[in-house]
Amino acid sequence: MHTPPSFSQPPLPGGETRHAFQACLAALAPTSGLPLASPRRALGALAGSLKQGGAVVARMRSVGTQALPVPDGDSWDVGASAGAWAMRYRPAATQAEKPLLYLCSPASLPALRGLLVESGERGIVCNDAETHASRWPKGVQPALPAWLAAQHNCTPFDPATGEEVRAILRSALETLYVEQQSGYYYLAIHDEGADEDADAVAAPLSAADAAAASLGMYRVSPPSPAPCRVRLCGAGRMLAVVAGAARLLKEDWDIATQVWSCPSYTRLARDAQAAEQWNLHHPRATPRLTHVRRCLDDSAAPVIAVTGYGQHIAGQIGGHVRGRFIAVGADAMMEVSAPWLAVTALKALADDGALPVQFVEYALRRYALL
Repeated sequence: MHTPPSFSQPPLPGGETRHAFQACLAALAPTSGLPLASPRRALGALAGSLKQGGAVVARMRSVGTQALPVPDGDSWDVGASAGAWAMRYRPAATQAEKPLLYLCSPASLPALRGLLVESGERGIVCNDAETHASRWPKGVQPALPAWLAAQHNCTPFDPATGEEVRAILRSALETLYVEQQSGYYYLAIHDEGADEDADAVAAPLSAADAAAASLGMYRVSPPSPAPCRVRLCGAGRMLAVVAGAARLLKEDWDIATQVWSCPSYTRLARDAQAAEQWNLHHPRATPRLTHVRRCLDDSAAPVIAVTGYGQHIAGQIGGHVRGRFIAVGADAMMEVSAPWLAVTALKALADDGALPVQFVEYALRRYALL
């Protein structure tokens, strides 16, 4: 019986692999803004380009035994294959690895693990479960993001915009198919912003911001002459909520903030842990500086990190930042909203002695949160 090859250790790249990678990288070149800012719809446009470049684009249209409806004009309708099994059963002579992009909607951990068996734990897995009706935060059972964070062959991301998706895809292609690192990337995909003007385009990220996004975080707020008093971090859809809180803090309380997009708290935490271990083993060498410290070490102002998952996902970076740290997630006592985050920021400042506690009491009444 023919045994399908495992891609947990990537095959050596051949000419076909390198050609497909170069074509895919060219398809992702940030030469102009994406036509649609929603991560899901932007990914649909990028997937079509990747398919033309030689990537294998697979799509699973069901969750368990339940088939998901495919609306007319669906942005993910890019002529994808029904799965990735065919890649693993090809004759040995045609086993050159091609970039794999898997579009799927698994809401449970067993469903995701079954998909990973099919893909050989390789490629880029894009899950749009968040766009379907669900009682779970971000459309997936709580065990799923916790499991992903614990799998060191997985690099999970929660992009906020289509341009972040582009930057992460480029980084994933280079990591998996040029550097030939084992494992896979996982992207949680939302569709917020899909109703925007179809003629509008998103401004491409600068090269520096794109590189920083692929490492886990980058600053989205413009520089301000006023001293920053609070740093607000958000992932995925929560970035818009964080930006709303920053506006409230400025307009209602004259408090200057920094807003950071954090597509991967997990990658930030792993980078910090690896640097700490290296520094421990090399006490005479110049200490390695982590990405999260490069971003946040210039101030001791409170840091509030927000995620659409449970707060433990954002909490992974808590031990690696200066100043007071607060992680906020979907398991909070109240629904995560801009007013509630603004009050949380005021409370952090009050706890640091930077504001009278009366500000917090007044804000609770002003935003009707009592």
